[in-house]
Amino acid sequence: MNKVGLFTLLVIVGVGLGFLSGTVTAPMVFDTPVFISSMGATAAPVTVPDVLGITRAEAQRAIEGGNLVLAGQWTEYGNFETMGLVVRQDPIAGTQVPRGAPVNIFWNVGPLFRPFYPDSIVGLSASRAEEKIADWQLYTAGRTRIPHPSIPEGEVIAVAPWFAESISVRRPVRLLVSSGWTGVPVLIGLTVADAESILIGRRLIMQVIEEREISDILKEGTVLEQFPYSGENYTAGDTISVVTGAVATGGWGEW
Repeated sequence: MNKVGLFTLLVIVGVGLGFLSGTVTAPMVFDTPVFISSMGATAAPVTVPDVLGITRAEAQRAIEGGNLVLAGQWTEYGNFETMGLVVRQDPIAGTQVPRGAPVNIFWNVGPLFRPFYPDSIVGLSASRAEEKIADWQLYTAGRTRIPHPSIPEGEVIAVAPWFAESISVRRPVRLLVSSGWTGVPVLIGLTVADAESILIGRRLIMQVIEEREISDILKEGTVLEQFPYSGENYTAGDTISVVTGAVATGGWGEW
């Protein structure tokens, strides 16, 4: 066989081998991949149920009852009308997904700003004030306790922050609470009857040592001075001396 014939034979053999190789390997390279779910190759897709407008518990039952998994429960701020209900879902209702696929729901926790009336909780017990704050769907950041000469132990003295009518749910409310008063109570500015009532409760005796003549009618019958001073230590049975105010007799007739 001459050189030309040998070359032609080699070309024909090479083309044949290349064709055979492509026929075998092409399906392995270009074939469309097949994905098999965790439920198996024969698992049929399912339809995502509509869970909008129902509670989270109801949504969970519907999702799990449809052979799906409740993956996440996320919160969003919204109006009072749909508070506590599912307002969004992912995937949306009607979507075809494999069995066991995750579904996320988004539920309404209510408005960002809630009613808040701090003046209505001043004077309440700390526990009752915290209950009222919870009723407004707000939360507390604890209590700060300080001594107070006239507000009983455990009662709310003030609130922080002090926003009238509404406050963001993101702002915690802290209570300033009275820890009581161990010394002589503050009597100045009180009426004689109120001062005596407080002292009786502390097992102390009040003695009026002077009725001082005053021109301010608003201070008539109130305590102007006291001895010992407020905050000083005392023993049950001690006497607290006070000076009270009295408008001069006939003073108004001169006009």
